[in-house]
Amino acid sequence: MRRRILIAVGAVVVVIGIVFGWYFLTQRHLGHLIAQGKRTNILLLGIDNAGEKKRSDTMMLASLAPDGSVSLLSLPRDLRVKFDGEFHKLNASYALGGPDLSRRVAASLLGVEIPFYIALDYTGFEHLIDAIGGVTITVEKDMRYDDNRATPPLHIDIKAGTQRMDGKTALDYVRFRNDPAGDIGRIARQQKLIKAILAERVQNKDLSTLKKLIQTVYPYLRTDLSLLDLYDLAKLLHGIDESRIAMATVPATPVTIDEISYLEPKVVEMEALVARMIKGIDVLTPADVKVAVFNGNGVRLMATTTADYLKARDFSVTKIGNAESFGYDRTYVVVLTDEKKAELLNSALPQEAEIVTPSEFEPHYSALKDLVPDGTDLILVAGKGFTVGGTASNG
Repeated sequence: MRRRILIAVGAVVVVIGIVFGWYFLTQRHLGHLIAQGKRTNILLLGIDNAGEKKRSDTMMLASLAPDGSVSLLSLPRDLRVKFDGEFHKLNASYALGGPDLSRRVAASLLGVEIPFYIALDYTGFEHLIDAIGGVTITVEKDMRYDDNRATPPLHIDIKAGTQRMDGKTALDYVRFRNDPAGDIGRIARQQKLIKAILAERVQNKDLSTLKKLIQTVYPYLRTDLSLLDLYDLAKLLHGIDESRIAMATVPATPVTIDEISYLEPKVVEMEALVARMIKGIDVLTPADVKVAVFNGNGVRLMATTTADYLKARDFSVTKIGNAESFGYDRTYVVVLTDEKKAELLNSALPQEAEIVTPSEFEPHYSALKDLVPDGTDLILVAGKGFTVGGTASNG
C-alpha cells in the first residue's frame, strides 16, 4: 500500500519471488516478520492490467522455514476456487477485493497463514533485470506472438538458443502466451527465470548493491512491508544456495464448466504438497508407495484386478504375478521399507491384510524375493477370501 501499481504481468511474481524472496527468505529474526521457530509466508502478486478491474495474472507463495530453506509455490491463475459464496477463477480475487482478498483466498485454499503480500509492476521487472546486468536463458524454441489487445500490447520475437536477456526481453519471455501448456507453461518459464537469476548470484552482492536493487524496485511495489523492513532484511542476507530453494506448482486438472475453462485443484495432492513444502510436515500419500502384487489364492486374474484397484487409488504397482503357491489362507502385506506405507496400503484394501516382515514371512519371502523389482516398498499377496470390487475372478 505504498505506491500505485502501474501494469503488472505474470513475470512480476517471479522477480518478487526470487529477489525479495532472498531478502525475506533468509535467516533473520525480526520479530514482526517471523516468530521464533515458525515459518513466514508472503503472497507474491502480479496484476494483469491498469484498469479498474485488475486481476492477478500470477500468484506465488514464498515461504521461509526456520532452517533458512525457501519454498516457492506457484498458484495457477485459472484455479477454480470458492469465495464470497461463488466459484471464481483465482485471479478474480484481486479484482473483487484487492490484495487482502487475494491473500485470504490463497490462505484458505492452501490451509496456511499468509500475513504479508507484495506486488511489482512490469516496469519494475524490467528495471530490476537491467540492474543486475541481465540474465542468461536457454530458449528451447522460437517464440513469436502478437496481441494488440493485451495491456500493454505484446509483440514477441525471441529466437531459440542460449542468450543474454535484458529486462524487456526477459519480460517478453515470461509473458509469452502461444504455449499449448497455457498458464502452466508460463509458470515453468517463471521458475526457469528464477534459476537464471540465482545463477547470477545476486544474493552474494554487497549490501550497498542490494540496497540499490531495493530502491530500484520499490517505486513499483505495492506491499504491506516498509522500505526499512527491506533494508533490515537485506543486511541479514548471507546468500542462499540453489539447493535450498524448492519450487513447485499447485497440481490441478483442466475442466470446463458452463463453457468456462478452469483448473480444478487436486485436493489430496495439493494438501500433501503444502504439508511438505510449506508446513514442513512429511505426509505420506499413495503415490509414494510402490507395491508388488501377487495372486496367492488362485482366483482368476486376481493380481491384475488388484493392481488395477490400487492404481486407481494412486498406488504405484511394480510387479504383477502369481505367488509360488495358491494355498495362502490369508492376505499378507510384506514390509520391505516403511511400515507406515504398509498401514496406508492396508487402509485402502477392501479386506484387511496381515502386515509382516520378510523374516516373519519365510519361507514364502525367499520364494518371491527374486521376482520383486528393486525399489519396491511392499509385497501384497492376495490370499483366501480376498476380493476386489465384489467380483471373484480366478487365476
